[in-house]
Amino acid sequence: MKIYSNRKGFTLLEVVAVLVIMGIITAVALSRLVSNQNNLIATTDILTSHLRLAQARAMNTSADNVTTFSVWGISFSSSTQYYFFNCPNASACAPATNQVTLLGADSRIIMDLAPKGVQVTNGTPLVLAFDRFGTPYTDATLTTSLAAQLTLTLKDNKGNTRTINITPQTGMIIKG
Repeated sequence: MKIYSNRKGFTLLEVVAVLVIMGIITAVALSRLVSNQNNLIATTDILTSHLRLAQARAMNTSADNVTTFSVWGISFSSSTQYYFFNCPNASACAPATNQVTLLGADSRIIMDLAPKGVQVTNGTPLVLAFDRFGTPYTDATLTTSLAAQLTLTLKDNKGNTRTINITPQTGMIIKG
């Protein structure tokens, strides 16, 4: 029986050890890469929900009154802050003086996106108001309806982006 002392290659144990180490490194790298967008994805979902809530409130609170229309909407005071507003009459609606509390909140809240590292890159200040039919407007007095699809682009501090599209007339709100 010959015994070869000049072996070339790797043992099965060495190959398995290298594969396990590569798997661990890959898992750590992927988890860090994916988690970088979690704040952006969550913020996009929250803003989409808030827009839909404002639209639903406008459609539900105005149905009982045919002569005056209650206006619900969201006003972006800067690229990182927005708040809800509700005006009992569209003809004299001023969002800044008609801020409302969110469901379950104790006081008026300005939603601040800065701590999450997210901003809305569209021109601000921006007002999105809804009438009793859910039609979107770009002013709180409901005189300028949305003429074309509005795309809100949210961007995080790493350069990742997500979009929310608002359709004119129907007011359909879709995450892009």
